[in-house]
Amino acid sequence: MTSPRPTPPPVFGFTILPFAAAVGYVTIAAPFWLVTRGVSLAAIGAMSGTSLAPHAFKFLWAPLLDVGGRRLRWFVLTTLLAGLCLAVLSLLPAPEHHLGAFTALALCANVFATTSCAAADGLMAVTTAEGHRGSAAAWRMAGNVGGTGVLGALALWVAGRTSVPLAGLALAAVSIASALAALAIDEPRGGPEGARAIGAREVRASLSAIGRDLWTTVRSRDGWTGVVICAVPVGAGALTNLFSAFGPEYGASESRVAFVNGLWGGVVGAAGSFVGGWLADRMNRRLAYAVSGGLTAASAVAMLFAPLSPETFTWGTLSYNFTNGIAFAALAAFVLELVGKSVAAATKYTFFIAVANLAGSYVTALDGYASLFRRAGARGSEAADALLTLAGIAVLLVMIRLARRPEAAPARAAAPSG
Repeated sequence: MTSPRPTPPPVFGFTILPFAAAVGYVTIAAPFWLVTRGVSLAAIGAMSGTSLAPHAFKFLWAPLLDVGGRRLRWFVLTTLLAGLCLAVLSLLPAPEHHLGAFTALALCANVFATTSCAAADGLMAVTTAEGHRGSAAAWRMAGNVGGTGVLGALALWVAGRTSVPLAGLALAAVSIASALAALAIDEPRGGPEGARAIGAREVRASLSAIGRDLWTTVRSRDGWTGVVICAVPVGAGALTNLFSAFGPEYGASESRVAFVNGLWGGVVGAAGSFVGGWLADRMNRRLAYAVSGGLTAASAVAMLFAPLSPETFTWGTLSYNFTNGIAFAALAAFVLELVGKSVAAATKYTFFIAVANLAGSYVTALDGYASLFRRAGARGSEAADALLTLAGIAVLLVMIRLARRPEAAPARAAAPSG
């Protein structure tokens, strides 16, 4: 196989922008616009949770991106489609009266954005120089956590000075422009990884090998306990999907929401990611994830018992985004350790992260519905988020203990469980 030119790590801070634009639109900008038009937190939580669902199921089609060395084409095509969906979404009239259509379009935008993300992850794996993998991962995580907040803030800022449709079109433009990052990526073209033509037999053989590798990992003790850890809400950070909708209840202006939950939320989230990476390299990565979840729950509890004021909204949102950034990086480090190097490395990474994204989707919906309990509003969502996170940490600690037990004899290990 011809050796490709290594991709500069900062490029992967740009390839994540379609993902960040789609998520920023439906978790930061749209919730604020919808709540000011009379849409309930419960409905917003359901919309956001549904729109983010593709991030939990992308593992179903991720193996196709590993076949034939065509990740670059997948990246460009799905990036352009994600931008197109955002453009159409931004032009939908009176979305508060067409929430079903709004959710469907947001769902499509996230399907394409998450596929673009998976293709870029595969490109990162095969084109990053060995000594620069940590740097590439750091840029990707900063672009993910920070880009979501910054682009969400951009949409609110543009809307405040022009209109909501123009704000959506601005995010669409950013997403489409990020396809230019492909110009800096030299994908391998030789051998199986870069074959220009591939037959059905080769596709089946490749998918079969990928499937076997994934199954071997998942059925191992480290693998299935890892799946459980990803599935529980330790680092779901679901309140980040609802904070902009909390703004009116806390008396926060649109500019404050844009500044705190968007721009500075993204900046401190990116900073938290670097802290999480540092922490994960200095202790057991599963324990690092548990610690980060505890910090996230503590931020929610602190906000829960503080006054409903713009000041609380500011420091509460920033502290939660910072601790959630720590959790994001700790989770990524744990998953990378679990996946290792294999024929299905990109697929396995996508699978475990998809399971973690599922936790983000269902906790977002549950946090939203908790606001209806005795009309608790934001307080109900914050309490639910803290309780669910603590429950997830308890499950994680049990999984750590199970993973540390001595391996059973081979004959017993092969016996089916009850």
